[in-house]
Amino acid sequence: MKKWFLYPISILFIFLITITLVIGEDKEWVDCSNEDDLYRYINEDWKVDKVVKNGDVVLNKNGIKYFHKNEYPQIWLSKGNKVKALNFGWRCYFLEGPELNFTRASYQSYDAEKYGDIIGKYEIENEKYIITQEVTYQELWRVDPKTNSRTSIKRVFSFGKFAKECAMIKEQPIFFASVKEYFFGGGWAEPIRLTIFDLKGNKVGIAPSYEYADELCKFY
Repeated sequence: MKKWFLYPISILFIFLITITLVIGEDKEWVDCSNEDDLYRYINEDWKVDKVVKNGDVVLNKNGIKYFHKNEYPQIWLSKGNKVKALNFGWRCYFLEGPELNFTRASYQSYDAEKYGDIIGKYEIENEKYIITQEVTYQELWRVDPKTNSRTSIKRVFSFGKFAKECAMIKEQPIFFASVKEYFFGGGWAEPIRLTIFDLKGNKVGIAPSYEYADELCKFY
C-alpha cells in the first residue's frame, strides 16, 4: 500500500524535471560575476577602483547613470583606458549581465550627487534636452533656451538613446528607454524590452535589443 502511494509522487517529480529540461532556463536572467572572475581580472593586472553599494550612483550598459538598488555590490576595475564593472549576486538581469564595459571617456561627463541632478545633455534638431536622475526613475525634459524653463516629456526607468529615424516608424526623431510596469496590487515587472517614444512622450513601438534596433534605425 505504501509503495502505491509513492508512485504519484515519483511521476510528478519526473514530470517537473522533464518540463524544466524542455523549457530550459529563464533567458531573462543570467549568471552574475563571482570571486573567480574578480581574481582572474586582478591577475590580468586590472586594478580595483571602487566597490559600489546599495544607494550609490552607477552606470548601466548604455552609459546612463542611476542609483544602485541591490543588496549585492558592484565592483569597478580599470586597466589603461578600459573600465569594467562586475555585477555580483545570485542571478543578474540580462540587460545588465555579469559585467559592464566602458572606456574612461564614456562615463565621466556627468555625475549625479543627489536626486534631480542632470545626468545627460543633448541637442536634437536644434532643440535642447536634459535627463535628470530621480529616486526611482529618470526624466527627459525639453529646455526652453530663452527662459531656461523645463517641460517634462517622459519618466522612464532608464533612458537609452535618441534615434534620428527607424524603419516603419513614421515619427522622427524618437528615443529608446527601459520602462518598468507596476502591478496594481504592488510590485513590478522588470523591463524585458526597449520601448520607443516620440518627442512628445507617446509610445510608438518596442524593440528586443539595441542590436535589433541598429539594423533598422539611425542613432545620433
